[in-house]
Amino acid sequence: MKNQAEKSQKILDLLKTVAYLRSPEGCPWDQKQTNESLKKYLVEETYEVLAEIDNNSVDGLKEELGDLLFQICLHAQIQEEKGNFDISDIAEKLNKKMISRHPHVFEKDYESKKINNSEQVVDQWEKIKAAEKSPNTSPFESIPAHLPALMRGLKILKKADKLNLKLNENKFNNSDLTAEEELADSLVKIILKAKELNLDPEEVLRQRIAKIQEQFENQLIGE
Repeated sequence: MKNQAEKSQKILDLLKTVAYLRSPEGCPWDQKQTNESLKKYLVEETYEVLAEIDNNSVDGLKEELGDLLFQICLHAQIQEEKGNFDISDIAEKLNKKMISRHPHVFEKDYESKKINNSEQVVDQWEKIKAAEKSPNTSPFESIPAHLPALMRGLKILKKADKLNLKLNENKFNNSDLTAEEELADSLVKIILKAKELNLDPEEVLRQRIAKIQEQFENQLIGE
């Protein structure tokens, strides 16, 4: 196993490489990137990580996590060049957040030491997170708008449940809907069913599409 100094040095080596790629002596592609231009790559690399988790590939996961880490380092380097923050600021803020969101772990004699399952941890996390926000902030604001629609829909419905808000499902039976609205409402019903079954509709659909692709590929090779 590597010691802490070895781990730190390897991370520093990576940061130096990223900085050099962005320098005048570096790579034209890396030099011209912005946080905006890199958005699509960040999403793509995230899904590549998910694919290697599904493949149960240790080497593949290591490589794809590396590609995702490179994207994070590149985003941080761009902001450092603007004088806004660097990757150490990201690490510092994240570390403080993790400590504050886990008082049952880091605070001695904290009353929530009674917490002994993951559901209680999630509830506590949400309460601490809500307390950090302005009183006028929408409770749904923390759900990213750029999430895949099925995933975002499920998060919104679960959040609504915690707030004791009810969805008027009668509105889904309107005969005057356009084709787009009718399809959208059908998809919302699927999300509701997924919530009832405690399943992730995005993951379920992704796995099914993978099987469909495999079926088509088998047809191409004559199986």
